[in-house]
Amino acid sequence: MDFQINNILVGFDNSKSAKIALEKAADTAKRFDAKLHALYVFQEGKADPTEIQQAVLEVGNRLDIDIEFVMRTGKVYNEISISERELGADMVIIGTHGSSGWQPFWIGSNAFRVASAANCPVITILETTKSEALTDILLPLDNEETTRQKVPYAAMMAKAYGATVHIYSVTKGTDKTVQSKLNAYGRQTEKYLHERGIQTTYKTQFGGEVPNNILEYSKEIRAGLVMIMADTESKSFIMGSYAQDIVNNSKAPVMVMHSRDLALTGAVGY
Repeated sequence: MDFQINNILVGFDNSKSAKIALEKAADTAKRFDAKLHALYVFQEGKADPTEIQQAVLEVGNRLDIDIEFVMRTGKVYNEISISERELGADMVIIGTHGSSGWQPFWIGSNAFRVASAANCPVITILETTKSEALTDILLPLDNEETTRQKVPYAAMMAKAYGATVHIYSVTKGTDKTVQSKLNAYGRQTEKYLHERGIQTTYKTQFGGEVPNNILEYSKEIRAGLVMIMADTESKSFIMGSYAQDIVNNSKAPVMVMHSRDLALTGAVGY
């Protein structure tokens, strides 16, 4: 099953991370010929909406792309979630930071609430994000059944950007049964991507702290995108602790997906 991105929603407040997010969103929208919507959630004491809209227009003119400006009032994560559904967004892109812009605790609960509640992938981008070209995608696999649900999205992004997918089977344990299961997932994923003409590499890491291993390998391959499940190592609807660690600390943009994403139902046929 191949996906098509038709509508992209990007959070924008003219902060450093939001500017990076908007430029990444514009590039992605162009590659998928998708419509781009920039959302500003107004709150008392925050920037004047007219200034924000002008900043969006300037970016659109510079990058030669039409961007629809949307303004809402309320709690950031609520308004992003509502807008995602109303616009039928296929992807949400948000800048994350801790002391300015959206809210003082944006890098914490708000970002996680958006990613946990979304019905589509959410890409989070720190203000310290390095501007690596999206030529290398890191695809970690763990021993949860849901881990493979992100593979079709990896294929979609790799095709759009001509990127190599680095499959990384990783677990904190060293149990031989788990290792065998992970290796099977990795080889199945290789086959799936090769059938779609996508270049891959494959590496395993058994033992150690999983988030740290993922972050270190991301630096090693100069990843332009890291792909994770929101509920990795968690059975709840709240983003798992591994995912939170990666979103908080990754220098590369992180695409967060949820196992309840309806677009993924039946997508992985292996």
